[in-house]
Amino acid sequence: MPFLRPFHCTYDRNFSLALCENTLVQSQPALLGLFHGTGRAGHCHWHGYLDAGWRHPAQGLVFSISGSRYGSPGNRCAVRKEGGSKVNWKNIASLLLNIIAVSTLFFLILAGSSSVPHNSVIGPYLALGFLIIVAYLFGVLARELGFPALTGNLLAGILFGPSVLGLISHTDIQSLEFINTIALSFIALSAGGELKLKSLRENVRAISGITLSHTLLIFGGTLIVMVPFLNLFEVQGISGIKTIWMAAIMLSVVAVAKSPASTIAIIHEYQAKGPFTDVVLGVTMVKDIVVLLLFALAMGVIRGIGGAVPFSLSFLIQTFGHIFLSIAAGLAYGGLMILFYRYVAREITVFIVIAAFLANELAHFVGLEQMLMCMIAGFVVQNFSRQGPLMIEGIERSHLPIYVIFFSIAGAGLDFSYFGSVYLLVTLFVVLRAILIFFSTALGAKLTGSTDAIRKYAWTGFLTNAGLTLSIAILVEKAFPEWGQPLKAIIISVIAINQIVGPVLFKIGLVKSGEVKPQSSSNG
Repeated sequence: MPFLRPFHCTYDRNFSLALCENTLVQSQPALLGLFHGTGRAGHCHWHGYLDAGWRHPAQGLVFSISGSRYGSPGNRCAVRKEGGSKVNWKNIASLLLNIIAVSTLFFLILAGSSSVPHNSVIGPYLALGFLIIVAYLFGVLARELGFPALTGNLLAGILFGPSVLGLISHTDIQSLEFINTIALSFIALSAGGELKLKSLRENVRAISGITLSHTLLIFGGTLIVMVPFLNLFEVQGISGIKTIWMAAIMLSVVAVAKSPASTIAIIHEYQAKGPFTDVVLGVTMVKDIVVLLLFALAMGVIRGIGGAVPFSLSFLIQTFGHIFLSIAAGLAYGGLMILFYRYVAREITVFIVIAAFLANELAHFVGLEQMLMCMIAGFVVQNFSRQGPLMIEGIERSHLPIYVIFFSIAGAGLDFSYFGSVYLLVTLFVVLRAILIFFSTALGAKLTGSTDAIRKYAWTGFLTNAGLTLSIAILVEKAFPEWGQPLKAIIISVIAINQIVGPVLFKIGLVKSGEVKPQSSSNG
């Protein structure tokens, strides 16, 4: 059955009604097809003269219309599940064999060559090459099984990292950390570029309502529950009422935090667009600023509780200044990117990678908040110039290897060595956070009159927490080493679970919202 290109279809959430059009034929009006049915032959009205079909990429649903003749309605239509219900075991077997072959080759290189030790200059880049290949294969394998590709990337990093097989060493991960920070800058530019001023204006009530609801309910609910349970579980290093309160306050800040990287990766993978997607992205962006302020306030309170220094507004004011400078730098950097796109507009794929690298270097040199600065820069290019589509084109051309690198290194860097000693507390925290996110999202959406899709499914977009959360854990460990080290172990375990489970649930949420973009495919 040939598939017409370009082909665009829209349908309801239950995939029982579909409307398709094709403008390929210039001599005739747009070809329109209307399909009714739920997994069986149905009724359709089709004006065209070719067999046609279209596929939903995430659901694995294939619709087909056959036997059409121009102007004749009532042709036969059918819908079947492809991929979602029937796994292609040949593809999976082939992918597994490739993974085993690549892994064996890398192991033999490490075992048999003393000229490429892990601590050499070559070692980390050899490890990176291996990780890119095997993580990409894991990503394809995940898609074959119906999961997001980034879940496969993460699992590849975890499996071959120090926590499991150890083919990638701690030294390799530390050496490759700068590549990951560049990838993070790229992802932040992408996140800002996906936010359009028009959609923010249309959804400002939902974004502000959900953000406020998250901040109050998640922070307050976590604090109320974690204080008694930290006392009950008796985590080594976190004892005494003052220390328990300090740890609980910081865990409450972590509970509010969100990972923009995972969100934007899933949105790109499934090409999601619409108010649901815009609200999730908008809340994610605003919460980045909110969490920075919460962290500054929490640090001031904790220092007052600990008695090291009295509570002072100076730290909070310093954080406000830090955020303001990061936003200002993002505005300026976005302006420079606009100049390039306007007057050069060549090698846009290379440029977006270089722009991410330079943004990362600038943020670290000046001491700015990297994610916030890059998100603002991407937002400026998208909304205050005509060059936004050029930036998005460069991002779409290069995002696959960037995501593979970022999430595989992130997976390899997750340390599970402490999980066995704190698994009960970690499980409690993960479940509690998910419940609070669900109810606070539903409440914020209901109070602001948001759609049912946002009220029911938007919570799935707020589960992952990585970059900023990990930074908070590291800063707390440095400031309060006595209880900061065990708290960091808890936070890393929480990140690991949420990074694996969160993307899968967010994919489901996007599909349920009806905003996953239909894609035409050739049948070959």
